[in-house]
Amino acid sequence: MSRIISWFISNLKITLALSLILLIGGVFSYYYLPKQENPDTSSPATQIIAIYPGASSSEVENLVTKPLEDAVASIDGIDFIKSYSKDNLSIVLVMLNYEVDYDQEWEKLSDEIDTIRSTLPSGVSDIMINNDLTEATDFIFSISSEEYDLDQLSDYAETLRERISRIDSIKTCEVIGAPDKNLVVEVEQDKLDLYTLSLQDLSQLISAKTISIPPGDIGDETLGKINVSIEGSSGIRDLENMIVYISEDSGHQIRLKDLAQIYYEIPKDAQTYQTNLERSVLVTGYFKDNQNIVLSGREVETVWDEFSSRLPAAITPTSVIYLPQDVDDAVTDFIINLLQGIALVILVVLVGMGRRNAVVVSITLPLSIAMSLLFMYLVRFEMHQVSIAALIISLGILVDNAIVVADAIQVHMNTGIPAEQAALLGAREQAMPVFSSTLTTIAAFAPLTTLPGEAGEFVKTLPVVVIAALISSYLVAMLVVPSIAAHYFIPATTKKDHLSFIKIRYRKLLDWSLDRPKRTLLLALSVLLLSILSILMLDVKMFPNVDKDLVYLNISNEPPANRIQTEETLDLTLKLLSDMAEIDSVTATSGGGLPRFYMTEEVMGQGPENAQILASFDLSKSDRFNSREKLVSYIDEMLRNNIAGSHITTRLLEINMPGSAIEVRVLGEDQELIRQASDMVYQHLVHAQGTRNVRLDREDYRYEYNLQIDEDQAMTYGLTVYDVQNQVNSAISGRQVGIFRSAGHEYDLYLRSDIDTLENLENLGLKSSYTGEKTLLKQVADITLSKAISSSERYNRSNLSMISAEVQEGYGVSKIQQKLEEYIEEEVQISGIEFSFGGDSRTTSKYLSGLVGAGLVALVIVYIILLLQFNSIRQPFIILGTIPLSFIGVILFLHLTRTNFTFTVGLGIASLFGIVVNNGILLIEYINRERKGKDLREALEEAVEKRMSPIILSSVTTIFGLLPLIFANNSFFTPMAIALAGGLLISTVFTMTIIPTMYYVFHAKAK
Repeated sequence: MSRIISWFISNLKITLALSLILLIGGVFSYYYLPKQENPDTSSPATQIIAIYPGASSSEVENLVTKPLEDAVASIDGIDFIKSYSKDNLSIVLVMLNYEVDYDQEWEKLSDEIDTIRSTLPSGVSDIMINNDLTEATDFIFSISSEEYDLDQLSDYAETLRERISRIDSIKTCEVIGAPDKNLVVEVEQDKLDLYTLSLQDLSQLISAKTISIPPGDIGDETLGKINVSIEGSSGIRDLENMIVYISEDSGHQIRLKDLAQIYYEIPKDAQTYQTNLERSVLVTGYFKDNQNIVLSGREVETVWDEFSSRLPAAITPTSVIYLPQDVDDAVTDFIINLLQGIALVILVVLVGMGRRNAVVVSITLPLSIAMSLLFMYLVRFEMHQVSIAALIISLGILVDNAIVVADAIQVHMNTGIPAEQAALLGAREQAMPVFSSTLTTIAAFAPLTTLPGEAGEFVKTLPVVVIAALISSYLVAMLVVPSIAAHYFIPATTKKDHLSFIKIRYRKLLDWSLDRPKRTLLLALSVLLLSILSILMLDVKMFPNVDKDLVYLNISNEPPANRIQTEETLDLTLKLLSDMAEIDSVTATSGGGLPRFYMTEEVMGQGPENAQILASFDLSKSDRFNSREKLVSYIDEMLRNNIAGSHITTRLLEINMPGSAIEVRVLGEDQELIRQASDMVYQHLVHAQGTRNVRLDREDYRYEYNLQIDEDQAMTYGLTVYDVQNQVNSAISGRQVGIFRSAGHEYDLYLRSDIDTLENLENLGLKSSYTGEKTLLKQVADITLSKAISSSERYNRSNLSMISAEVQEGYGVSKIQQKLEEYIEEEVQISGIEFSFGGDSRTTSKYLSGLVGAGLVALVIVYIILLLQFNSIRQPFIILGTIPLSFIGVILFLHLTRTNFTFTVGLGIASLFGIVVNNGILLIEYINRERKGKDLREALEEAVEKRMSPIILSSVTTIFGLLPLIFANNSFFTPMAIALAGGLLISTVFTMTIIPTMYYVFHAKAK
């Protein structure tokens, strides 16, 4: 290392040239780095959807859902399996943990599904696997109007889609909400029964009428091969006039229009959309991977602006979600914070070290950041708020090494040693301590890459970028600083001590501490214990809400719910929201959820019972709310007071996967026992103090008509059970009988009857495939009214009932959760029932255990590094003693700033493990050096005197570097910056007090 340092000192021009190249590379990297708002934390989740037309929910569960669950269970790394069984539909949701190669597991799952397809009922029409379940759209544009119908809006939307799709950076772009109409032939059953025609007969006739078979081509000696085409139906009139029956007696022709009504219809399960109370069609899109979407977004924005300017006045264009702008704003804000941090750090260095030394030390900042950006570019990291926050957190740490090296060089230069020799001696002298302190900081951050779950994926970039910055800082401090210092530093003739005021008072504190070492250590320990106890007074909110002025509402009704009921609830909710001055824009859908608009948005399934609203707001439009959370609480209370019979949840966007504060899963096989247990838990939470929006989701019953076929009686009429089931299904559910083509468009063609009462069903005429005669359904079957399960949920292949609740403002989740668990353990004594808890308690325990594990690993690694450096068992413990004492500063600052204990506060505490020991390493190194030939106490005081300036300076630069992040009021990273600043500030005081005192106690005894 000495030779390399010496070479750089001797070749200043090459050093400066390499530095310039590095800076240019950093600027290039910043410009071309892919830019995103957040890291990609797409959960390893997939959804399997199987359609089984005509099957009841219990049939779907037993014949489809359970076999699919068994297939899913064969893959590795399963976090949980959740399934829903409804009439005609099975949905299985699979979530994997992050420890497995989920692309490989999805392939295995696809193979397993293919294997069991043949074992499923023949009526299962399709199985769809969606592995992009959590991919969020990059932009959502709305085109809305009250004057234009959906067909017209769709034409405009399709024009926009085509223009956007031509942009190279666009992966997919689609129109959502366009009317995908069907052509329906609705047979009047009483007219059909006048003839020996069945729905099956009509189905075959219509299919033959609408089928299109290419004839091929024929040869011609002159023109070559010529295609032959056959003109098909030209419109609905041709279909209406098709002959379906000819009387044998009179020859009278019966046409389809004589028996049926033919019309276009939007499917009942189709979702409808509206924006600001106007019907709308949405255009959504995704950018290709590894794109700088800020640059790519400018092309989309140009197309959108041009398109919007040419729309008729009666059509309103709305940008619902536009991620490139959000990314641009977020990155710009963080870059401003970064530049502010750089300026503050340089200012501190300038005040603390003087102009010449400050210039050299300050050079390390842009060089280290440039190297970090170049590293990010080479490994294809993305520029987002986490990676920029990592650079901001690193700012003060980056100059620490340079400060230490520069101070050592200046000390040797002041003794009269020639400049180049002083530079080499100072760098070589500090090489090992600086290397060790860098390693310990890396050791503190490295375990953070192993944190579990979505939040672990979210912050994984942070420790990697910090580590890259630390390595860059070490290289710059050891190579560039000595090279420039050798040609720029001068011996200090008169040195103005800017810290003399602090040093005088601190010397008195140190003397008092060394005179009373045991009392000092006992006092520090007492303060630590009091601080730890005061943690109980802090509110815990592991994951804050996202800093976006968006709120979304999920509306759900208990099944079986009809579309009309859901839309009435939706309309009333939209009216209440629209009357609020703070609400800017509202986009809503009925029949399911909106396109996924954020990576952790709670996904809603399709169904007539569901609706979703996304609203943007501006709190500055009134003085009613000083926070997003206050707005959400108001909306929540307003809806509870005005809307009954529907469950509505109001949520802000969250970093973590959303969910209720309290969740209890009641699992088992016996449905009655599950109902009994879930009722008890539900009643407890309803009456518990501090809960709100308590909800019970479980299997519910409904009434249904049950056909009991008399097989013997049916056979006397030439009817098989299949004949009865098939014709009843066709009459009630309808059946697709072909594709209808007209005016260049294609429509699915459906055939069904107009049966809508029990009497009509009983009088349904069933045609025998043997005799050709018709028999009424009531002659071969009894129809009774019975109770049946409307839908069912399962969790990890057990029957599930879910109870969830939110917590009122001012109440703690932990206390309510504790009382709930005590109640279940003491009062709900039902064998065969298992309870599983989710919500905040599961999240807290999951991530706190991850942070504790990472902290312990960091602690062990740091100790090993110190053990190797000092070749002592006791001295590393002296240094590590400052780590728990830094908690005092963390807890104190959280109380002073009224900051919740969050996941990132835990990150800050874990990060402190490496940062706070740096000063201890340098101090112990000097103490050991000063002890040679000196009294123990004199050596302690001399070492502290010499190291006080660089220790204080390095701590202050780190704290000042964090100030922009502290005042940025970022919900995710501000708590972390507060924890780091508080812990570092207090630990600095303890480093220069407790470490000398502990050293004095340990070594005085040994002596």
